[in-house]
Amino acid sequence: MKINNTFKLIISIVVCELTGVVGAVFTTPNISTWYAGLVKPAFNPPAWVFGPVWALLYFLMSIAAFLIWKRGVSRKDVKIALGIFIGQLVLNAAWTITFFGSHNPFAAFIEIIFLGLSICAAIIVFSKISIPAAWLLVPYIIWVSFAGYLNYSIWNLNSRTVRQVACTMEAKLCPDGSYVGRTGLNCEFALCPVANTQNWEIFSDIRKGIKFQYPKQLPFKYIYTIDWPPQIQILNNPFSCAEAGTETDRAGGTIKEPINGQTYCVTKETQGAAGSIYTMYAYAFPFEQNKTAIFTFSLRFSQCANYEDPNKAECETERASFDTNLVISQIASTLIVK
Repeated sequence: MKINNTFKLIISIVVCELTGVVGAVFTTPNISTWYAGLVKPAFNPPAWVFGPVWALLYFLMSIAAFLIWKRGVSRKDVKIALGIFIGQLVLNAAWTITFFGSHNPFAAFIEIIFLGLSICAAIIVFSKISIPAAWLLVPYIIWVSFAGYLNYSIWNLNSRTVRQVACTMEAKLCPDGSYVGRTGLNCEFALCPVANTQNWEIFSDIRKGIKFQYPKQLPFKYIYTIDWPPQIQILNNPFSCAEAGTETDRAGGTIKEPINGQTYCVTKETQGAAGSIYTMYAYAFPFEQNKTAIFTFSLRFSQCANYEDPNKAECETERASFDTNLVISQIASTLIVK
């Protein structure tokens, strides 16, 4: 059956983008869990970069494949070119499954070498049929080369032998109310479960085109939300962070914090009043291209000394283990601006 060029283009786009969808099935659940816990080099891009880059590369790949396919599969060189192209798509999906699905950076590094070679082969055979098609694969091989170096660096950094130590019995309180302890070679806290946002409330500002999800109430007994849900600002300025001051200063204190692979500029201002401690927060982080998003809110912490045991001990444990960063990072991951 003869397929016209419009359907060839549609099929090319669907096949390439489906490769990305297959990869996302293994990538998405591991970004904030296993991948976030890896030691990564300084040049590791923010997690949000990968999605748009791969979507663009898959689109360029599909156009390249279409330019070759429309020359006619009756030609032997077209059949060979498309066969190599499909082979590299299989290797592409296999790398994602190996790295994110199997948690095996070393095997993924070996696999990405073969992926790079197959892309180079595709560029060579494409160039003999369509020069534009070959050029459309150039950004792809550049990105995969970078990804290969990043893959190697992650494997190298995380394969170094570190002596095992006895971890303290501290616990950290997660946004869902559960606790995690210290574990691993460096005694870091285990990752909190990813929040189930299905039961979260949706904040929507139609006028500004802003939408995000948030927990209606935090699952804590001695910590209370104020100015909730968080207020959101989107600034048309590149993200920057100037560290200064302390929490008890009149203007508060600002520090730069890496949270779940994203850099935040966190400002806190703390005051005591009427048996409670009030802390005002501002979390700024890079959003989209050359923009900055800022979440602001306040929390009231009960003065644990006002209670008798066992409530006093319960309050102190909750205060010591509570991590605001995790709550805001999970809210920020749902932010959409149209």
